[in-house]
Amino acid sequence: MVDRVPLYVVGLSKDEPANEVLSSKFGAALEKVQQVLSHIIEAKITVEYQNPEGSRTHYDATASVKTSNKTLIYTASGWDILKIADDLSRKLEGELSKHNDNRQRESIRKKEDF
Repeated sequence: MVDRVPLYVVGLSKDEPANEVLSSKFGAALEKVQQVLSHIIEAKITVEYQNPEGSRTHYDATASVKTSNKTLIYTASGWDILKIADDLSRKLEGELSKHNDNRQRESIRKKEDF
């Protein structure tokens, strides 16, 4: 079994429901991607928000996933934190298709001559 990747949510208080939503949705996406990108060191989501005391709050979220080779950065913004969490998770899960090693057919160059 693979170890859990440390996930930090910065910009929201720990007792806020939006923190739990981001942690659970992005954490589940990290577990899926970790099967392909096994060298993930840590993940951090930074949230900035505007007009918190008004009727609507606008969120700007930036997720960075630090691997041993590079840092992957994803951004999303909007009025609904659930939609932002889904958007960040979808962008992270897009890495699965980039690292697919299963080819549909054998390359012509790798076939032996008859």
